[in-house]
Order: sequence, then C-alpha cells, then structure tokens
Amino acid sequence: MHIVLVGMMASGKSSIGKVLSKSMNIPFLDVDKEIEFHEKRSIKSIFENSGERYFRKLESKIIIESLEERKSMIIAPGGGAFLNAVVRKNINEESISVWLDVNIETIIARVKKNQNRPLIEKKSDQEIKKIYEKRLKYYEMSKIHIDCNKKTKTECAEEIIFKIKNIGINENN
Repeated sequence: MHIVLVGMMASGKSSIGKVLSKSMNIPFLDVDKEIEFHEKRSIKSIFENSGERYFRKLESKIIIESLEERKSMIIAPGGGAFLNAVVRKNINEESISVWLDVNIETIIARVKKNQNRPLIEKKSDQEIKKIYEKRLKYYEMSKIHIDCNKKTKTECAEEIIFKIKNIGINENN
C-alpha cells in the first residue's frame, strides 16, 4: 500500500517522508525531485520557461504512474497536486492519503527560508495565506489528518504509523 503525504508547501512532506520511509523500510519518492531529474532542470526553471500548467501535467503523470506500482512507497507530491480532482481521486483510491497540517505562520516562516518556491515567489504573507486557505478544503479530503504543529519529524512519522495501524493496515502491505 502506498502512503501519499499531502499538504501545503513547507509542511514537511519531504522531510517527514524520508523519516517515514526509513521507519517503515519503504522506498520514498519526492515528486518534485523526480520531475527535476527527468527534466534536467529545477522546478523554478520549469515554472519560468514552461509554465505551471506544464509542471502540473508532469506532476500528475508521475503521481498516477507511481500509484500504479505494485511495490509500496511513500510519495511526497507538490503542495498543489491534491487540488487536481483526477490526482486526488487516484491518491484516495490507490493509497492512504495523509494530510500534514501545519499552521500558516509556520508555513510562511519556512517558505521565507527557501527561495526555490516559484508559486509563492514575490508574494506577500497575505497572498500566501490566501493560497493556504483555498487549499485547506482539499487537504481535508485526506484519509488521515496529522497535526504537525510543535512536533518533530519523527513524532509526525510515528503518529502516521500509529494511525495507519489503527485503520487496519499494517506496515507490510
């Protein structure tokens, strides 16, 4: 069974995904890194030269193909992937979707440290907050909700494993 971590950019999908992968001994796929590898350029360059639409098309293709893999994996898509109805349907049907919920203040503080986020480049805190608020209703459609505020990556990963076991799916699926 696949586990797909959803949530706003800078919510910890990649860092928690790596911890979860190690804890569960399941491969980890960072969709953004996979796109950069295939395209041989950065996400920022893709956005600037080919546009967000092109990026989303690549992202959707990689996510859906990954979900078709038989071997279990932890998947960390971009923050906007779960907004796509087709991608969301595939994720919710073919995996356990886990929303990593982090408050907007933490998100804003984290994104300001990383300038490689083209979707929010040159956006004010208020504009970032609007993106966050628009996305919440989609993130809430995840099967599992993890409050990651004031928790370490390890604590979040442990809570994910606990909740997965509680819904009757063990680590070896």
